[in-house]
Amino acid sequence: MPAIEQVREDLDYVANAVRREEADRGPPAVYVLWAVIVAIGFALPDFAPRHAGWYWLIVGPAGGIASWLLGRRQGIIDGVHDAALARRYAYDWLVAGAAFILVFVPAMAGAIQPTAAAVNVLLVGGVAYALAGVHLERPLLWSGLLMFGGYVALSLLALPYVWTATGIIVAASLAIAAVVRPRAPSPQG
Repeated sequence: MPAIEQVREDLDYVANAVRREEADRGPPAVYVLWAVIVAIGFALPDFAPRHAGWYWLIVGPAGGIASWLLGRRQGIIDGVHDAALARRYAYDWLVAGAAFILVFVPAMAGAIQPTAAAVNVLLVGGVAYALAGVHLERPLLWSGLLMFGGYVALSLLALPYVWTATGIIVAASLAIAAVVRPRAPSPQG
């Protein structure tokens, strides 16, 4: 590698590190987007069960693509060009998406009740979001912890609208993550 190219990569690395610290991580619009998607999608099994599968089949991937575009746009605005970080985000949410799908396999096979799958979504979501909060964005940690609390509550209480309740808990946790942003460092250090 030519010396000039190495210097350019080194400067890009330092610049990205500084910009990443200064920028809000994760556009709030992504959290709001998923709060709305989840609130609607989780209410469907209780109020319009025939449409729930189609909703998630279409809106789930569309939301993923919209999240990627919003994140990419925010990175451009913040001046952060970090391909490795983008890959970590992609792998994190692809693994989480696979886990969410796997939660429903036993329900589709008739091995567990669909309401049990709804509750288990909170457990998987809690793990996915808490780990994303540890490794990617701190506000997601609190979302994950709120989902754990919802999982315990819904596991122990017999609620009539468990899908809707699950959706409300997840949507609330995402709305909180959209509002709770890391503080910018003070100019005095």
